Amino acid sequence: MASKGNFFYSSVMPKIYGIGAAVVILGAMFKILDWTGANLMIGVGLTTEAIIFFLSAFEPRQEEMDWSKIYPELAEGAPAKKSKGDDVSAKLDDMLSKAKIGPELIESLGKGMSNLATSAQKMGNLADAAVATNEYATNVKSAAKTLADMNVSYSKTAAALTEMSSASQDAKAYHTQIQTVTKNLSALNAVYEMELQDANSHVKTLNKFYNSMSTAMAGITEAGKETEAFKNELAKLNQNVSSLNKIYGGMLSAMKG
Repeated sequence: MASKGNFFYSSVMPKIYGIGAAVVILGAMFKILDWTGANLMIGVGLTTEAIIFFLSAFEPRQEEMDWSKIYPELAEGAPAKKSKGDDVSAKLDDMLSKAKIGPELIESLGKGMSNLATSAQKMGNLADAAVATNEYATNVKSAAKTLADMNVSYSKTAAALTEMSSASQDAKAYHTQIQTVTKNLSALNAVYEMELQDANSHVKTLNKFYNSMSTAMAGITEAGKETEAFKNELAKLNQNVSSLNKIYGGMLSAMKG
């Protein structure tokens, strides 16, 4: 029975853990995305998780391994073994004593190594000095080449300045011509302005004349209207006089008769 329980918890329960976790994740995904059946899925997932926790409560305790079987020195009351480092040190001391290598020889060897390092450092300094000399010669050659290039550049600059001077003289002559043209244009503008002023004066005079003519024509028109009215009144007067003459003629005829 115990072996069956161990088989269940050692082989089956890990698979149940994975399947239950997958069901819980699906339920949470349905709930988060608000899909259809989200409440059912989250309920199934939480129920599955609860069942898994319930089963895990009955998981048997695993027996601890007896490490003293692999490392006997861990067992209680076991004598302490001598470390391998101590054996190696003892063997090395024995070899040095047999070869008659004492502290004086080791110290002399150390001094020799120190002198060798100092000599190597000095040789390195000499090499650095040689390299510096070569670099200095290279720099001198580069400086000479640079001076030659500067000389060529100076010659080109002088030629360019000469051309600029000639161009400056041409520019001065052109500027003088521009000033002359500007003066002529100013004079023409003055003449045109005077002509415009005269034209404006003539236009004003003509406008006054036209206004006077319009007033005179209006007066003539009004006089014509008054003359026409006078003619009408005169015609009426003639008619009245004719009527009176007829009346007087009739009266005279009546008086004579």
